[in-house]
Amino acid sequence: MERKSIFQRQREPLPSLAEVCPELTEWFSTALGQEILTQQLALAQPLVEGLFGYHLMQAGMAPQVDFAACSRINHRFRLSPCEGAGGAALVEFEQLPLPSESIDVAVLHHLLDFAPHPHQVLREAARVLIPGGHLVVIGFNPFSLLGLSRLFLSSSPHQRGNQLRAARIADWMHLLDLQAGTVERGFFRFPLHHGELLAKTAWMERMGNRWHLPCGGFYIIVARKEVARMRTIRLNWRGEKKPSLNVVPSSPRVAARGRHHKHSRR
Repeated sequence: MERKSIFQRQREPLPSLAEVCPELTEWFSTALGQEILTQQLALAQPLVEGLFGYHLMQAGMAPQVDFAACSRINHRFRLSPCEGAGGAALVEFEQLPLPSESIDVAVLHHLLDFAPHPHQVLREAARVLIPGGHLVVIGFNPFSLLGLSRLFLSSSPHQRGNQLRAARIADWMHLLDLQAGTVERGFFRFPLHHGELLAKTAWMERMGNRWHLPCGGFYIIVARKEVARMRTIRLNWRGEKKPSLNVVPSSPRVAARGRHHKHSRR
């Protein structure tokens, strides 16, 4: 495979989620991918566990981990863009086959990172959420040691995405009436593919968590769907004072004619 610079790769259109899904599923089985999934699960579990409702939708490309296993919601199901990703159904996330305002909690695992139209995927997720429902978005941070490793012309599948910042995702959410909360971050170490070398850099995780550094390799955003409420104004039609209606002249010439008639009568 011919290696291309980062600028050449950014100009190329992204493949569909169904095309990139098998490679990402295989990459998440590596030592580096497994370490990232372990940290994501540890951070996401207490967040998902505190969300309630009747229906939970989980969508992603890593069948190795289940972010909804700790949820108290009874009806939990998983959707995926390709076979072998552990989904109960294969769907196109740009057009979800779900009715509007039918899901209480939705978990998107790296879908926005690799979708050709990430804003449309986010729009569909917001559409199916009920008012007051929650959306959990997990994505890669481009401004991290993991994200900046793409500068070394690596052909790893996790580096071919949209490179979306958490702040940009939060802006998109705001336009869709989604109120983003606190952002959780993880994986502050070097993106090493050897398990023993990864274990030796565990001190970087402790330092990043202690100082709440913004350079984590991934982020988790929990947003709540806000709906503007209409305020009704009650009119007291039974009051003693009734609104008076006055005739307003349609033009200045008619108004001047009325004043002339009043003066002539005097």
